[in-house]
Amino acid sequence: MTVAVELQVKPGWHVNAHDGLPEGFIPMTLELAPGAPASLLASRFPPGEKKALAGLSEPFLVYQKAVTLFADVKLSQGLPPRALRLPLKLKLQACNDQLCLAPAVVSVEVPMQVGALEAPVAPINEAIFKNGLAAQGGGENDNIIARFFKEKGVLLTFLLIFLGGLALNLTPCVYPMIPLTVSYFGSQKAEKPGAVLGKALAYVVGISITYSGLGVTAALTGRILGSTLQSPLILIGISALLVALSFSMFGLYEIQAPGWLLNKVAGGTAKGWMGALGMGLVFGVVAAPCVDPFSIGLLTFVAAKADPFLGFILFFTLSLGLGFPYVWLGFFSTELQRLPRSGMWMVWVKKIFGLVLLGMPLYFLNPMLSRGWERGLVGGYLLAAGILLGWILSGRGVAPGFKLFQRVFGTALAALGLVVFLVWPKPLELPFAPYDASALAAAQKAGKPVLIDFSAAWCLPCKELELKTFSNPKVREALKSWVLLKADLTQYSSGPVEGLKKQYGIMGVPTLIFIGPDGRENQGLRTVGFLPPGGLLEKIRSNP
Repeated sequence: MTVAVELQVKPGWHVNAHDGLPEGFIPMTLELAPGAPASLLASRFPPGEKKALAGLSEPFLVYQKAVTLFADVKLSQGLPPRALRLPLKLKLQACNDQLCLAPAVVSVEVPMQVGALEAPVAPINEAIFKNGLAAQGGGENDNIIARFFKEKGVLLTFLLIFLGGLALNLTPCVYPMIPLTVSYFGSQKAEKPGAVLGKALAYVVGISITYSGLGVTAALTGRILGSTLQSPLILIGISALLVALSFSMFGLYEIQAPGWLLNKVAGGTAKGWMGALGMGLVFGVVAAPCVDPFSIGLLTFVAAKADPFLGFILFFTLSLGLGFPYVWLGFFSTELQRLPRSGMWMVWVKKIFGLVLLGMPLYFLNPMLSRGWERGLVGGYLLAAGILLGWILSGRGVAPGFKLFQRVFGTALAALGLVVFLVWPKPLELPFAPYDASALAAAQKAGKPVLIDFSAAWCLPCKELELKTFSNPKVREALKSWVLLKADLTQYSSGPVEGLKKQYGIMGVPTLIFIGPDGRENQGLRTVGFLPPGGLLEKIRSNP
């Protein structure tokens, strides 16, 4: 729910704007008063007018005459239908050309009527909200999901959400899903195409259930989507599961549900479907850090609606789009088992799948490792895998031609490991300083643009951004005159991080914020998700 507060400023006076102020000036803020039967989701302020005063070298931003402020609030659950007055606190400082009054707190009460859940909702003062929010470039009309619901209807909106999920496959965080899917389904026994497709669908449904649950939780609690992955216990648990699965592919044991359960649920077919569903539930956390502007818009829409059921359906549709390619990837991976068998070559292929799963913990445990360990661990893993596949596990019961292929394959893999271990170049690092409000104020005073990188240790796209974009020589050259700040959101539930998320409206990482020399963010340049070097260069050049 959005409420509006109209403020009239006397002629000859002005009040300081919310941002774009010199150091030491008091900005305007809008908060809920203590004990209010609601929680504040966000407050929104119009752009200020530039005003020059004697003694200041540059003009700063103020509000004059009439100004309208907006607050997105969520009423407390369990409120009975009744009339109430929502108490707000407006903090401001008023000045004229000769003097400034002391900072003041103005108490404001917004009258409203709490209705029953089944009662229809009728908006009031629509002109104020329509004109005011449009002037600020905000509000529900700026949310792509809300706009499509209103303009295109339910069916086309859900189709858009599905396509948005499909587009998430272009983000770097889905890379681990490919080897996980191929390895899991490639080790399955050959079955009829219908049964294989059913297992692939169950696998994707499992991914979607987990992803949807995390998405709704993030939207309704303000947590960052994917932040669950920063828990060491979850990372270790997933890694242990993958190692256990890899051992089964080496023939040490076979994972099978209890006989009584299989008899209850349609025998072997159910076993396959239930196993695929379970694996999808676990691997759904891999997709959790996938964010782009579209998924952030969905997070914002669900948070504003505060409807868990609607949020789950929307995120489930999004994640079905994300998982759609893996239906076919799983299907065709299982079909590998239907190829003609010639000796022990398929056993060797199964060992490849096992080694892939055995290497995946390197990805999940990476956030817990010190910087610099990745090169040694990945290089050592590739070297060991090459030796195993090329010599130790090869040559048993296969044709001479395929034995030669095994040697070549193992040698190439081992050589790649040596390249990674010995000559892999260390990425150049941009001189990011830890985020600090005083550094931001100093940059504004010096008239320098600022780039703020919001990232987290558990965020794969953040690492991709560092390795592929920030290390680019042209990007480094273009950012020479910029102040670079990095806000670490790894500990998402800590007080300072919560403050930063609320202040800048951060819903996912990585998020890049571009601030001009005047100290104001260029909203049109804000980026969520991975950005290639060319895209970042365009945004740098666009910042005034």
